[in-house]
Formats: sequence, structure tokens, C-alpha cells
Amino acid sequence: MKKNLFYAILLTCLNLGIAKAQVTDLNLEKFVEKIKTTPKHQLLDVRTPREWEQGKIATSNCINYQDVDFKDQIKKLDKSQAVFVYCAAGGRSANASKILEKEGFKKIYNLSGAGYSQLAASGVK
Repeated sequence: MKKNLFYAILLTCLNLGIAKAQVTDLNLEKFVEKIKTTPKHQLLDVRTPREWEQGKIATSNCINYQDVDFKDQIKKLDKSQAVFVYCAAGGRSANASKILEKEGFKKIYNLSGAGYSQLAASGVK
């Protein structure tokens, strides 16, 4: 009986103490709204540097999802702050978001169903 109670308490403590990472897919409207209401955040553009140079959002970090050192590059980001991820159309950002999740980032928001062009047109700076 005491053993079962101990394990129950231990499991409860572990569940409370460990915040599971989760990727949240947001459409353009909700993505922009969430950016505006999240004071400390990181905007991550996972397009290629060439795509980024052709048009970028000033506050974004460009880390090319296709680079072999993508995992090393994302270590420059703060895991305690929310990360908003986008690309040109949504495929790369979805895959990059999964990697961020596996690497221990807790608040990951993926732009779903849209990309850089729509995000830039929405007025995100």
C-alpha cells in the first residue's frame, strides 16, 4: 500500500514538473495575433538564405532548415522563449517545428497554410 502511494505521488510530481513540448499549428490570422500578444518571442524563418535575402521580416532569424547543421544552428535560440516558425509555404516550417520540439523547445508555433508572403503582407515587422 505504501509503495503504491509512493509511486502515485512520484508520478504526480513528475507530471507537474515536466512541461511537455508541443507544436501548435496556427493559421495566418491566429499566428499574427499570437505574435502580437507574446511579449518575448523569436521569429524563425527556415527558408534558404537566398529566399530570405529576396524578402524578409526584419525581426526574423534565418536558419535554413535544409542545412546539415540545422540542429546546431537552433542552439543559438532561447528555449525558454516562444518560437514562431514559418517558411515559404508551410512544409519546411512543420518539419523544423518537430525538430525544435525534439530539441527541448517548449512553446513552438508553426504557421500553417501560409508562408512568408502572406505573413509579410499581414504587417508583421
